[in-house]
Amino acid sequence: MIDLTRRKFGLAFTAAMVSFVVPGTRAAKAEDASRSIAHRMGATEISGKPQRVVALEFSFVQALDALNVVPVGIADDNQAQRIELLLGKRIDYASVGTRLEPNLELVSARSPDLIIADEIRHAAIYGQLSAIAPTIVLNSWEGDYQTIKDSVVVIADALGNHDKGIEALSTHEPTMAALAAKIPAGEKRRILLAVATPDSMSLHTTASFTGSVFKALGLTPALDSSDPVESGAGLERLIAVNPDILLVAIDPGGTVVDQWKSNAAWSNISAIKAGMVFEVDRNQFSRFRGLRTAEMIARDVLAKVYRAG
Repeated sequence: MIDLTRRKFGLAFTAAMVSFVVPGTRAAKAEDASRSIAHRMGATEISGKPQRVVALEFSFVQALDALNVVPVGIADDNQAQRIELLLGKRIDYASVGTRLEPNLELVSARSPDLIIADEIRHAAIYGQLSAIAPTIVLNSWEGDYQTIKDSVVVIADALGNHDKGIEALSTHEPTMAALAAKIPAGEKRRILLAVATPDSMSLHTTASFTGSVFKALGLTPALDSSDPVESGAGLERLIAVNPDILLVAIDPGGTVVDQWKSNAAWSNISAIKAGMVFEVDRNQFSRFRGLRTAEMIARDVLAKVYRAG
């Protein structure tokens, strides 16, 4: 089944390229003077090609980078190093505060001609953002892999460069297919990403970005759910899920795992028994989303789990 999935990976994408239209959007032409871009909060009229873009989520920054656009403003959580990690390089931009509560005065000060906002975090301030500049609202915070890929094309349409969005995906898809092909045939083990905090774990499901990337690679996520994340999980819940491969995403500092390791029940989890527990960076596996991040996740899984490049 996994081999069949991989063979179909490239074929499905090739077919999609013939008539790629993100549901609810129109493929905008660069020469259009004005176009309507459908998004999660309705539709926004955009004229010409926006040059000054403010991005309020990390996935939008990565999408813009794939489209060769540097935002003039980013909600970077006041941590510029995260943007450098996100893109693998430094860019020149101004911070507009946190993703949860962007500073509207700082947003306005950047004189944007396009704002890209997240549905979950920013729906309540959509009106205020729209008063500053044309604003499109997409699903980043709860977006799965396909949603994030679709968003690249919506953003390209908003920029007046639909073809560039298709080009970005046509570069990314073969890369992912090549990485998926390195997963050993017949792999049946269940893999789980768990974000560890000092008090508990958040378990990422099939609906999460990382979980859906696992599926795209032909792997089997340990938790199948329509909710992206199961929060507040304790040791008993982790034992019940019993993953065969466990990726633990951490920030610097201690986590609840340090306490659980002294509990005999911890050693009964299949992943612990098999030596298949790996620490991963929380930014890369949990906070970030995007084409580049999907490729990074795939490479890290290959390196850690299969010792393959």
